[in-house]
Amino acid sequence: MSRGDGKSDRIDPITGIKVSENDQQESTTIQTGAWERGREDRKESQRRILLAIIQSGSDLRRSWKIYRRSLLAMLGLFMVVSVTLISVFADHIAVEHPYRNLQDTEDLWSIDYEPRRLAPFDEGCDWHEQKIITNTRSALFSEEVVAESDDKVGDDNRYYRKTLSAIKIIKIEDSKGYDLNSSLLYIHPDNSSILVLTQELYDNSSLNLGVWVTYEFDNSDMHHWWLPDGYDVCIFGTTDTGQDLFSKVLYGSRVSLKIGFTVAVLTVTIGTIVGSISGYYGGRTDEVIMRICDIFFAVPGLILAMAFVAAMGSVTSLTIPVWLGVILPILLLASFFRSYITNTVFDDVRVQELKSRTMNIAIGYRYWLTLPILVIILYFQLWSSFFEQFDSRAWRIIASLSIIIVVGVITFADRKFIEDSKLDGATNRISNSFDWTNPWRYLTMRTIVVSAAIVLLFRFSGADGGEITLIKDFDRLWKIQAALIFTGWPGYARLIRGQVLYVKEMNFVEAARSVGAPSGRIMFRHILPNAWAPLLVAFTLDIGGTILSASGLSFIGLGAKSGTAEWGILVSESRRYFLNDPHLMLYPGLAIAVTVLGFNLLGDGIRDVVDPKNRR
Repeated sequence: MSRGDGKSDRIDPITGIKVSENDQQESTTIQTGAWERGREDRKESQRRILLAIIQSGSDLRRSWKIYRRSLLAMLGLFMVVSVTLISVFADHIAVEHPYRNLQDTEDLWSIDYEPRRLAPFDEGCDWHEQKIITNTRSALFSEEVVAESDDKVGDDNRYYRKTLSAIKIIKIEDSKGYDLNSSLLYIHPDNSSILVLTQELYDNSSLNLGVWVTYEFDNSDMHHWWLPDGYDVCIFGTTDTGQDLFSKVLYGSRVSLKIGFTVAVLTVTIGTIVGSISGYYGGRTDEVIMRICDIFFAVPGLILAMAFVAAMGSVTSLTIPVWLGVILPILLLASFFRSYITNTVFDDVRVQELKSRTMNIAIGYRYWLTLPILVIILYFQLWSSFFEQFDSRAWRIIASLSIIIVVGVITFADRKFIEDSKLDGATNRISNSFDWTNPWRYLTMRTIVVSAAIVLLFRFSGADGGEITLIKDFDRLWKIQAALIFTGWPGYARLIRGQVLYVKEMNFVEAARSVGAPSGRIMFRHILPNAWAPLLVAFTLDIGGTILSASGLSFIGLGAKSGTAEWGILVSESRRYFLNDPHLMLYPGLAIAVTVLGFNLLGDGIRDVVDPKNRR
């Protein structure tokens, strides 16, 4: 559409309003100007990010310089890295592999009928024992028999037998175990996979029950290419079920490291949260939390873990109701929303001092009534009834948002009518908080946490059946981890509490508190970054201790199932053969010792790094 002045108009497709070309240019100019005005802020943010990266690199180089002074620490690092690489590349290093069960929930090892409990590098690992039918009246009788393996499990979870290439006959035994003349059977000259029976063998009526033939076959799949001939098969020997012990030890590293890292990370997380709350707020909160920790310390950790595993014996899957699973994301979002209203909508600088005792009591209501209200809501199932009124994602999200809005309304009323805070300039503060001209300002932990909470809330709200499945197959290994987490967090809580009590009295924390910084910011920006050093050392040391505890539980029968590639159960299964075959216990025991020692030495090296005396 054209006008008389030569300018053209258009209809905005969204609003349906006629917009002139001048208006378009003016709007574009305003947007461009706003983006240009934020250029200095973006440069400053980039400069700070770059300085932080440079400083981090400098700290790492200095830490590495301190760490490598200790030969034992370097040895520990080498051990840990070696075990980690072995667990990552176990599929490529091992010569025998587990298969997945029909539910695709766990690794299983099929019983191998190769020679059992062989010594390391034994040539018997290239032998196979096969039964031959010699009764001519049997439907299975044949003068030529295919040399084949015992039942194996394929990738499709179906049984199959592999055709073998025989090299030479080792021995022949009757059904009672007596040796026979090895010339009664020979390998076909044109096909090494065919075993030919002589007439003397099947004409002998005393051998109608069949014979067992042991022969050497081409077992190149079980040979290690990186070892010399004669030492390239059965490095650690075979287990009582005929499986390659070396392969099971390799796969056992995956199980042990998974348990160690999972338990250590979760115990550190829980202990840090609980210990920080206890140390920062003090008073009755600290007293209650520390008495709970004392209860845990009063019972030996291993005994408590054993009781916990036994109590969860009938649990097959770990699930929680949807209404309970969304509480954490809701609380996180509500907390950030409350903080936003408190610090952005209202002018904290102009908060009036409350001199009246009545006002102080009125302000304290939020601390004394919050817990009883939550108990009443949960006890009478008010929240679950409201949340599950309609079984749809839309309703669940609306219900969750309503709680967040209610928290915001209560916070607004609290600041406005109880604390008499001012709203002067609220519009400008709100608009400035959504300054999109400097996207670098949103690269904060708060953005990550809020984004994760939104994703979890959306995902959990769409769960079917009213339950969220945290762990589908809560097997015995998961129960070990849950038991160790349940018993391990109090130690971290007490450790971080002591650090928080020490750091929170420092001048920079008092300065942050004096300018009105919220508790969350003081905790995460000022206290925890200066209290993490002992926690890192304890975390590293605890990985080795966790692996040892998990192996101990498996050894006494409360951990991994029999036949699993786990170091503790391998030691347990081999103890009955210790006198005659000590190697069955030696190698998994050495794997435990090397891994635990490696993490302990690594922790000692990190302790030297975080020691302020070594940074001078």
